[in-house]
This record gives sequence, structure tokens and C-alpha cells, in this order.
Amino acid sequence: MAYWGIAYALGPNYNKAWIRFDAEDLKRSIPEATIALRRAQQLARHATPTERAVIEAASSRFPSEANVNDLTDFARVNQAYADAMRSVYHGHSNDLDVITLFVEALICIRPRRLWDLNTGEPTTEETVEGRVALERGMALPRGHDHPAFCHLYIHLMEMSPFPELALPAADRLRRLVPDGSHLQHMATHIDIACGDYRHGVDSNRDAMLVDDKYFAREKGSILYTVYRAHNIHVLIYAALMSGRQEDAISAAKRLPEVLTEEVLAIKTPPMADWAEGMLTGLIHALIRFGRWGDILQLEIPQNREILCSTTAMTFYARGIALGALGRIKEAEAAREDFEVSRATCLSTRLISASCKVVDMLKVASLMLQGEIEYRKGDFGASFSHLHEAIKYEDMLAYSDPPAWMQPVRHALGALLLEQGRVDEAETVFKEDLGLSDSLPRRKARINNVWGLHGLYECFQKSRKDDEARKIRLQRDIAMALADVPIQASCFCRLEAFEDYNRWGSSR
Repeated sequence: MAYWGIAYALGPNYNKAWIRFDAEDLKRSIPEATIALRRAQQLARHATPTERAVIEAASSRFPSEANVNDLTDFARVNQAYADAMRSVYHGHSNDLDVITLFVEALICIRPRRLWDLNTGEPTTEETVEGRVALERGMALPRGHDHPAFCHLYIHLMEMSPFPELALPAADRLRRLVPDGSHLQHMATHIDIACGDYRHGVDSNRDAMLVDDKYFAREKGSILYTVYRAHNIHVLIYAALMSGRQEDAISAAKRLPEVLTEEVLAIKTPPMADWAEGMLTGLIHALIRFGRWGDILQLEIPQNREILCSTTAMTFYARGIALGALGRIKEAEAAREDFEVSRATCLSTRLISASCKVVDMLKVASLMLQGEIEYRKGDFGASFSHLHEAIKYEDMLAYSDPPAWMQPVRHALGALLLEQGRVDEAETVFKEDLGLSDSLPRRKARINNVWGLHGLYECFQKSRKDDEARKIRLQRDIAMALADVPIQASCFCRLEAFEDYNRWGSSR
């Protein structure tokens, strides 16, 4: 079984599907796995019947060396392995390890595409099959507190229209493996899906502390560096959505310490493509909290190829800041620099395991145009661009955290309110908070403080006192967790922030 374990570890997983193996990785991994698996098969006569079945199923998990560049063969192999593990499961359905391996094989057929975000329906029968197997497994003796079951159940349910069903599993997972940083982090997929940003901050901070302890004594794998950065990235998002400036910015400043240019220059695995996009977290944080002066002090990266996402987003941030400061010509120049950088950003660059940076930058382009037009006084053009940005934001592939970290609806709603278009703003904020049938549940940003404040303000302005009273407590609790004054849903609505000069021109 040790040889089987070597082969298993060299293969794909939910976060590293076969298509994420580059040519060098495939060239090294598949022969090593084949040798280990062959040795496991040779020794299988010493194994238990269950172990022999698992070893035999693993022979379906790897493509032949002749087909490593055929993406359709990867899909065939994924399906073949799931089918093989299904047979093992039916013969050993009470074995917790078999259940784990079977469900993992099922979800690896369509990683991050298990549910249709628009309809809320499962995308494949394997999604339903995996859920049934896991829920049955968790009801078995020792199944309730099985870390792998909790982990896989989070992945199965995070894209569903009812992620709250995985809250108990998420809470158990936090306690089961306190020194496993990825498992501390995993619970926050469900926290954030349910609008519990406080847990999202705290559990990712716990994950960061565990990582710091581990990397202080071990070098760690280069791949796990991506996991380490991801924990920080999700903490930033949770802090942004709860108005926690100090947590967001301090976490964002940790990322360059983890994702150094030396690390990003590594070709196998392609670290820049996988991780560089996360460095834009600081830019999102500075915009979220209206830190215009700090934005203008950001340096444009020297290595624009490795740091292509960061370069484009730095120009984007400059455009937003200069527009907010009323320096329109300079803002338009920054927008031109942004568009040049956007055009040269590599199509292989990812902001998450499933979303490309170039798709995220489409949102940035439209949002920047909208904010500059607003400063120029062309509100019709501004709102048109922002509505278009929302359309592209809603089309982004599912990722955790969302690829676009400051919802466009927060800017649009704030500016609509500033122009007295209260009914339109109310519609925008209801969508943002998941209180409208016009936006699917898993595309909303549940319970975020900015949207809650915006909707409450709409109700106040339109004298909908009953509606305002219904959400006041929820808004007040959310605001109590923020460390900045929340006076509008976006700092782009300058008049709402009495201390604008502290965040802006004085810096």
C-alpha cells in the first residue's frame, strides 16, 4: 500500500487536475507513478481484498505515456477511474477510505463545475452520486468526524444553492486537524458562501499561523506555496467584505513575502500563471478603503511579464484614484496605460484554479470607464458601463474567493444613490445580498456590510420604514465588526465620507 500511496500522490486531485500538469510534470510524474503502481500490483498478494481492489482500480487512473498531450484522454482517464472506484465502492461500501477515494474520483471528473450556478442544479449525475455516498458515509460509525468526508463535502456543496448544509462539516473540520492549514482554510469556503466573514478571517488567520510554524522548520513543496498564498488571499477577501481594513491590508502585505519574484519565476509548475494574480489583493484592498494616496505611491512593477496581472491592476487602481481625486486627464492617461497592459497580459494567467486574469480584467476595464465617466459628469455613460461590468462579473467562472473582489454593484449602487435614483439602487443592493430572484444564490455576496448599508440607506430614503427595520439589526451587527466608518457602499461616493481627506488627498 505504500507503493500505491506513492502512485496516488503523484496523480491528480481536485486542485490539480490533469490539465494543470505541464509537459515536464507529466513527463516526470506518469513514469514514476507507473513504476510505483506496478510494484504495488506485484506485492498485492500480501494485501487485504479491499486493498487489492483499490490497487487494481488505480491502474485506470493514469494515461499512457503516449497520450499525455491528449486532453480528451485525460477526461477518459478521469471517467475510467471513477467507474473503477464505483465497483470498489459497491463491494466495500462501509470502508471509510473506499468512500473517500470513490467520492474524490467522482468530483475530479468536473472540478469546480459540480453545480450550475445559474440554475442551481447539479451538472452531472456524479455530483448527486457523490453527495449520497458522502452523506451515507458520515452516518456510519466514525464517519461523522472523518476529516476527508468533511473536506470533500465542502467541495461538493460550496457551489450548490444550499451551501449552508455543509456548515456542520465545516465546523467539525476546524477542530479535527488543527495543524492542517488547508483544512483550517477549507471551512471558510462555506463560511463565506453563507456570509460569515468573521469566521472567514479567523480561520484563514489560523491557517496562516500553522503555515508560518511549518515553513519556519521545513522548506515545504513549491506547490504548497500556492496553498499558503491562497489562505492569505481568502483572508483578504473576507476582511474586505466585512469592512476590516487592518486585517485586509496587513494580510495583503504578506503575499509578496510568500510569492517572491524568485518563486514566481519557477517554470514547473508554472508559478506565475498559478499564483501571481493573487498579488493584486493589496490593490483591491486599497481601492475598497479609498486609500487614493497610497495607491498613487504604488510602484509600477519592473518585470511586467512575470507581474503582468499586478501591472495591469496597478494602472487600473491609479485610474480609479485619480478619478476620485478629480484629476480626470491623468485618470484617462492611466486608463490608457491599463488597456495597454491588459492587452499584453498572458492568457494563461489565472486568478484562481478556474478563472483567468484576462476575464477579470474585462470587469476592471468597464468599471474604470464607468467611474471616469461619472467624474466627468456623464452619468448615463457611467451607469451603462457599470451595468456592463456587472454582466461580465456575473459571468466569471466560480472561484473562492471571487475573482473580482470588490463587487461592481457596490460602486453602482453608491453612485445611483448619489444621483437620487433610489429605486434602481435598491434593486442593485438586493441582488448583491441575495435578496432578489434576478441573481442566482451563489453569485450573491450574502450578508456583506457594504450591501447591507446600501440597502438600509435605500429603505430610509424611500421611507420604507418596515423594510429598514427588518434589516437594521443585521446591518448593525455587520457594522460592529468593521474597523472603518461605513457611510456608503463604496468609497467612490466621495460625499458620503466626511473623512475623505484622511484617506485621499492628505496621503
